[in-house]
Amino acid sequence: MSYPYSLPTTGALSFTDYLETDAPYSSEISDATAQRGRVRTVLKELKKESHSARDYQVIINTIEEYLPYLVSIVNCLEKNELRLKKSIETSWRSTLSDHLIHTGSNAPRIACQDIQYELIFVLMTYAYACSLQTNDLIKSVEENKNMYNKAADTLNTAASVFQFVANEVIPTWQQSPNPRPVETVREFSVALSKMALADAQSIAIHKALVTTTISKSLIAKLYMGVAGQYEMAYGLISSISGTQEVSTDLKKYLSDGTQFYKAMAKKYLAMDANENQKMGQAVGFARDCKADLKAIQHSSLSKAHIRKSAIAARAAREEETVTELLSKYTMMNDTVSYEPIPTRQELQKMVPGGRGVLELKHYSLPQPVFGPSNVKTEKNYLLEGRYF
Repeated sequence: MSYPYSLPTTGALSFTDYLETDAPYSSEISDATAQRGRVRTVLKELKKESHSARDYQVIINTIEEYLPYLVSIVNCLEKNELRLKKSIETSWRSTLSDHLIHTGSNAPRIACQDIQYELIFVLMTYAYACSLQTNDLIKSVEENKNMYNKAADTLNTAASVFQFVANEVIPTWQQSPNPRPVETVREFSVALSKMALADAQSIAIHKALVTTTISKSLIAKLYMGVAGQYEMAYGLISSISGTQEVSTDLKKYLSDGTQFYKAMAKKYLAMDANENQKMGQAVGFARDCKADLKAIQHSSLSKAHIRKSAIAARAAREEETVTELLSKYTMMNDTVSYEPIPTRQELQKMVPGGRGVLELKHYSLPQPVFGPSNVKTEKNYLLEGRYF
């Protein structure tokens, strides 16, 4: 599972309004406008479809076809092979900022100047679509277990794109307004990268559980690794100031996710303790896990202005399983083992540190279809140079 992003929409843009087209790339600039128009149309059409009917591969493919043209314009401006009539201005809806109604269609559309603003939002939208496609892939794992690998890899791609935006694109945007859209804040993109990579690891863990025999203690460490990534993502987003408010739904998702994956670690620590005849610990971890899962659900119910997160629904399903484990372990301890049950503080000291199993992929922009290539000699990222 991944965060249920609302894809942004964008205003119309004709590059011929902003770029001198006398030579040598007049036809290519027209093609770039056409490709950009296709992106806008697909995003608008997706908004009209029900969630179950949406095919996110369509927007992924459309952006992949537009990006080489956008990269070409960026490179040509950087190398002075294209000249500006006036500063490029584009508008995109900020779907991850807080607003009165938490739906993408009611998000504010924000117009900003510079080609980097366009590149930031195109890449972010691409990463959102990859994340959303993962949810569709997971639905088909019963028929094809290889979909676990594809889903994890797709989320890893999203994570790498978010990281690329944070490290290579956002730092080069020098015409940013104040306050700036949350999507264009470096810490925000880093946080989304950590969340996506954590979700990819969660899928990898689930695959291991259904296809292999793996120790319960290792699973607990891996879940703590996921929780740690969520916790860092939440910390990064909470540190953002001087900008629009970050979506309350996203903050809630990260907060719930941190607590949920820590609870999952406790579930497997309880199972590990049971296998090692440490029934007091088994009862303690199962009891704490159940309490944490219940707290996630209660938190969602107590805040009516926030949509119930998908994680709260997962917590409800897991609580049923953990309740059965707790009943079983309690009965065994009360009738056979008679071990004291550690306090919550004592159990916390037994929780291991987190571990990761996936490395972040490397993302590179596609090669341009015209103008200078992306190959650099001294400068080491695409937009390091400036064109004004």
